[in-house]
Amino acid sequence: MSTLREKRKKERRALRRRKTADWTVVLILCAIAVCCGGYLIYHHWSVKQRELEYEKLRQEETLSAATETVIAEPETEESTEETVIYCDSVYDFGQLHEQNQDIYAWIVVPGTQVDYPLLQSETDNYYLDYNLDHSKGYPGCIYTNQCNRKDFSDYNTVLYGHNMKNGSMFGTLDDYKSEKWQTEHPVIEFFVDGEVREYEVFAAAESRVLYEDEEGFRYYRSGGDLSEEEYGKLITWLQENSDYETGIIPEYGEQILMLSTCSYHTKDGRFVVAARRISEP
Repeated sequence: MSTLREKRKKERRALRRRKTADWTVVLILCAIAVCCGGYLIYHHWSVKQRELEYEKLRQEETLSAATETVIAEPETEESTEETVIYCDSVYDFGQLHEQNQDIYAWIVVPGTQVDYPLLQSETDNYYLDYNLDHSKGYPGCIYTNQCNRKDFSDYNTVLYGHNMKNGSMFGTLDDYKSEKWQTEHPVIEFFVDGEVREYEVFAAAESRVLYEDEEGFRYYRSGGDLSEEEYGKLITWLQENSDYETGIIPEYGEQILMLSTCSYHTKDGRFVVAARRISEP
């Protein structure tokens, strides 16, 4: 009998140990789930806060296109109405510099969520990981690297931004995979040096980041002043890889922009939208 009791005690102890182990695993999994959920909530909240900062910046640092200027009419018995003049949007870069000294232009892609300041740091790709207030994390900023001048006088200016799933930053560039979308939204606007510059989209192509031991064209190394040969290779690559033809073929010396972001459709993928500056009449 004593042997049987001892056996049952051992079985009960083993059962308690198994239950304890099972509950420990459950609690650990619950803790992991809570931590993951908390991180996701914080991540979405953080991205939302950054976007609200940009929205606040737009409201505070831009003059609305509907800004009213009232001009007094001559005193006559026939008319007592006031004349209202509407002016175009402008950006006060003096005020913008108070927010961040690296801001030097503003980009707008009508019909998309792209409506952001453009920055350049002394450290290349700094704003890939840092926000407008220099805090680290997403969504970062729209930026150029040191190979490009801030007056947009280069033959090719390359802009970078994250492909955010909520559509912020360059999260809506994927729309340009559609020829219909490009036809309806052909213009990219830049506010720089006290003027508005317009660029017309002529290509949208997908690529991938190539490693040093791989052969292929690295469009992201084509920023700045290019030789005629380099310029020709870039335009040829864009034409051959574009999702559609627009009939626009930039000639050497014409200024172009390339808006570059990540692509989720291929490993190490990149998606780029290219636009040529529209010459003033």
